[in-house]
Amino acid sequence: MKFWFKMSLVLFLLLVPFCVQGISKEPAISVGLAQGVSSCAIRSNNMTFYDASGKQVNMKGTVTVKSGGRASVIVGGKSLALPVTVRSKGLLYLNDKPYRGVFVLVASSGSFTVVNELPLEDYLKGVLKMEVNPSWPAEVLRAQAITARTYALAEKGRHGSAGFDLCATDHCIPYRGVNAEDPKLTHAIESTRGMVLLYQGKPARTFFHSDSGGWTTDVQSVWGADIPYLKPVQEPFQYQSPYSSWSFKISGDELGRRLSQAGINVGSVFEIIPVKIGPGDRVEMVEVVGTKGRKTIKSHELRMALGAKELKSTVFSLDGDGGTTRRDVLAASEDFIDESQSDSAALISLTQEGAFTSDELMDMLLHPEKRGEYLKKALARRGKSTAKTSKKSQKKDPKLLWPQWDTSADDEVKTRGVRGTTFLFQGKGWGHGVGMSQWGAKAMAENGWPAEKIVRYYYPGTELRKLY
Repeated sequence: MKFWFKMSLVLFLLLVPFCVQGISKEPAISVGLAQGVSSCAIRSNNMTFYDASGKQVNMKGTVTVKSGGRASVIVGGKSLALPVTVRSKGLLYLNDKPYRGVFVLVASSGSFTVVNELPLEDYLKGVLKMEVNPSWPAEVLRAQAITARTYALAEKGRHGSAGFDLCATDHCIPYRGVNAEDPKLTHAIESTRGMVLLYQGKPARTFFHSDSGGWTTDVQSVWGADIPYLKPVQEPFQYQSPYSSWSFKISGDELGRRLSQAGINVGSVFEIIPVKIGPGDRVEMVEVVGTKGRKTIKSHELRMALGAKELKSTVFSLDGDGGTTRRDVLAASEDFIDESQSDSAALISLTQEGAFTSDELMDMLLHPEKRGEYLKKALARRGKSTAKTSKKSQKKDPKLLWPQWDTSADDEVKTRGVRGTTFLFQGKGWGHGVGMSQWGAKAMAENGWPAEKIVRYYYPGTELRKLY
């Protein structure tokens, strides 16, 4: 008897569908389409409005919905208590844009928010075209369906306090409803139905982006979290994309203004110093030096402050329109000094202290015979009041002075900075660089990789399972 009981239990466990966090059938997803609005237009051939008190209003055609205050809306002259669910046997239109599923109107600070609630697979139909081109190979479309499905499940409830799961912008995933549907993308979704990447039994956070520039990056260098399956990986195939080469020029004044708007107040920027470089020459940390101070920040922060559409990725090199680093000056001074060792040491020491202006340094480089004259002048100024003179000079124009850094072990990093009044970023790739690169995945598909192999490559250590 015990034997048959055990065998029955084993068979039961094998036959019951795998369940993750209660997912055994297709879940629904709710998307915020219009947040905090006072009115909107909803259209359908036949639709019914159901309010929180049980009241029903049948309407057809285009209906203007207005905020009624005190958690209510006005529909066809009737007041309905929020939340209000709008159902139709056909498509529902919000401001002439079609959507599947139902609309739910929820209260939002004296106004209301329109939420689209629908099955997850239908939601994906309105997402994929915003991420990949339907003309791309089928396997990259399937890979995108898997990652988008997994991401939506992992991020479900992100906007729970506002009354929905995900927003319709790139803050979550861009969603455009029926207008974004395409037969090839629908096939990719249906052929991977219910397939999700799991890590430790939960949907993985499958971030994705357009083009890695050759290497993806560690999520920790972007958002700070340490996630084992979101580490740098090298693209296995070379490829060309519209973002394989780009440039972006910006003045130090404008750079400082944009940083200030992001809460990084260093004044007008006159030097940028890469302080940490990751795999694939990706800049992970920079120090920005300006007229009001200096600050070390993540390159992702710099990108967000300057604009993600302009500074397309953090795989970049820098050029400035002027200035020479302190290391260059010291190296040059050692070349042209041929007097006593003590004079040479004094000149180098004064240069380190910022005792010379840039004009004086350049004049000494061009006219070595003047070094003695400038040495005497610097010593005289120092004798009167080195601290006072230095402070006064810096007030005049910090851009004209060599920053008075303490000599330390990290000078080798700091002296790689670029100075100027205008900066030129030249780079490759587009996006934050975490997780799957869509252009990289396209190259894999073109080289015969199936979707399953693609997603496992970008998210190592995850497990691909069919949940429903």
